[in-house]
Amino acid sequence: MKPIDRRSFIGGAAAAGVVAATAAAGAGLTGCAGKPAASAPEQGATPDLPADLRMEDFQYSVVELDPITEFAEEATYDIVVVGAGCSGVPAVLTAVEEGASVACLQKEPAVSANGNGASFVLKDKSTPAGILRWRSQWAKLSDWRMDTTLFQFYVDHSEETVTWVVKRGREEGIEPIEYKTDSTIRYGNDIAAVCDVTQASNNELMTALAARAEREGATFYYSTPCVQLVQAEDGTVTGAIGKREDGTYVKLNANKGVILAAGDYMNNTSMVDRNIREVNLFPLCLVNHTGDGHILGILAGGRMTPLGHARQIHTNYIGPLMFYQFLAIGPDGKRFCNETVPMSSLNIPMGYTFNPEDRGLHWRVFDSKMDGSYKSSIPVPPCVFVGQGSAWMDPESCVQADTLEELCEKAGMPLAAIDEIKRYNEFCANGSDEDFGVDPDYLVAIDTPPYFAIIGDVGCSAINAGIQVDGNYQVIDNDRNPIPHLYAAGVQAGQPCGGINWNMPGGFSNSSMFTSGRYTVIHALTGGSTPKNPSSFADLSDVYVETDEAPFGWNDPMCATEIAVW
Repeated sequence: MKPIDRRSFIGGAAAAGVVAATAAAGAGLTGCAGKPAASAPEQGATPDLPADLRMEDFQYSVVELDPITEFAEEATYDIVVVGAGCSGVPAVLTAVEEGASVACLQKEPAVSANGNGASFVLKDKSTPAGILRWRSQWAKLSDWRMDTTLFQFYVDHSEETVTWVVKRGREEGIEPIEYKTDSTIRYGNDIAAVCDVTQASNNELMTALAARAEREGATFYYSTPCVQLVQAEDGTVTGAIGKREDGTYVKLNANKGVILAAGDYMNNTSMVDRNIREVNLFPLCLVNHTGDGHILGILAGGRMTPLGHARQIHTNYIGPLMFYQFLAIGPDGKRFCNETVPMSSLNIPMGYTFNPEDRGLHWRVFDSKMDGSYKSSIPVPPCVFVGQGSAWMDPESCVQADTLEELCEKAGMPLAAIDEIKRYNEFCANGSDEDFGVDPDYLVAIDTPPYFAIIGDVGCSAINAGIQVDGNYQVIDNDRNPIPHLYAAGVQAGQPCGGINWNMPGGFSNSSMFTSGRYTVIHALTGGSTPKNPSSFADLSDVYVETDEAPFGWNDPMCATEIAVW
């Protein structure tokens, strides 16, 4: 088994109008100029921006407003993709396999993808009622704000897409480290059959798939961010303009469609302050995610999703230890939450007592009990996993000691935590948490040395909210009409969950990025949703079906029943 830590987890006009806060001199070939897709100001003037944008947004983005009319290169493709991450790379490879010509403008000098897990739904092993009940459970967790259309898109296409991604990766020598079927949910006779797959690194996987696409005819323009879109008089998006490192521009015409897959906006301070200021409390796990795709889509006539913008919160303990309700200690040595708050929502109670300079630092404390005292979906004493700590987090993130005083010293935890632990132990003995009301079933006294402390952090790994799209991930305008030939994919497309925090099935995020990237291209090329060479669960039956030697994946208590139980 390869290690997984959070770093690897998070470790993506008439002839030519322009959508694009600085002009740069172009050189070389002169292109045609036409109607700007948004009113372009004269040099130095204040433009009439759409309601969802502010001039300050452009201080952090590469997008340019002044019309660009001179190009060092101009080329025409069927599909132009903006961004080479977990949505952009599947889009490019899909275009190649569908027989289309395709080019990708990538801001970074290489592929940039995040995450490592994905899930998919087996519709033929599920029941319609089971899927609807499962969807409703997740909608309730998001205060019923879920975009059920985008959730259903995941249900309909995730099996084909994820198995296709895994299959292509395996053909390139990228073998996932884990296959699971234990995300399946049963409601009596109704079932939502869900499988998971975990990569060592999505960046490694996407890099291999991008190289494959390039061998098969795709063109990647690395270190060439998209700074404007090209739009015809009728509103059809007909291309994209990239800016090279030397300051010259390349114009890529798109016969069939432009796919915006440029990631989120966490590094655009202006957009963050306006839409999701709470993110400023925590470290940002990514760089150069400046909302470029959002801005491009809005300038082309799209609009920002209006609901609360769901942020993904992660800690550095993302493996099995995250499934236990360990005592939570804050920077002042005091408890700060009901410990049954899930890892993905720790930012909420932290928001009331933490300061920005705390950067989400906290400690999770437990002991060496081996008798099943710690209740979890993983029926294994947590101390068993400590020896595997380096597989799930940085080795120095979990310390152990024979006394609480030594534990505080090793972990850098305030000594005030000792009194807090003693108080907590009294609650455990009395069967009643008088501070945060934790269910007595989850109260476990810390009294059996050696003691353990996870040195935790909390960071924002994504803002899952973008520009509004329809059921085919086409960008829509103020009248909810699709903008011809313009699509958005991944975290910059819509707002599937709609809630404050990201409350969606495990693996949904990466799966929806793969799926939206792949199927936007299929729709742009065919108007439908049928790939030429579809994949299915059968393509991975060798890894999901138990063998004589061992269960599928690696033999670990986290791996549950194999597919035959369905």
